[in-house]
Amino acid sequence: MKAPQIFALALRLTGLIFLYHALSAFPGGLFKILDRLVTLSLWALIQTIVGIIWPFILAWWFLRGAPLVMRLTYPNEPRDN
Repeated sequence: MKAPQIFALALRLTGLIFLYHALSAFPGGLFKILDRLVTLSLWALIQTIVGIIWPFILAWWFLRGAPLVMRLTYPNEPRDN
């Protein structure tokens, strides 16, 4: 394996870590959303939803290989399709 392939694998493994973190926090986040709906606190509800969705977005991006990071790190390497 070449260095870019190893780095891409490390990025994808980081995506798995983020996915694990997001999935483990998801049930507690649903209870927080329910609590925010009961108290009718819109700002707290938005913050809770963003806090739940953010790790999933990062996991998805890293599992795709973080294309921007790969282009910045190895600009002359051919892209995998």
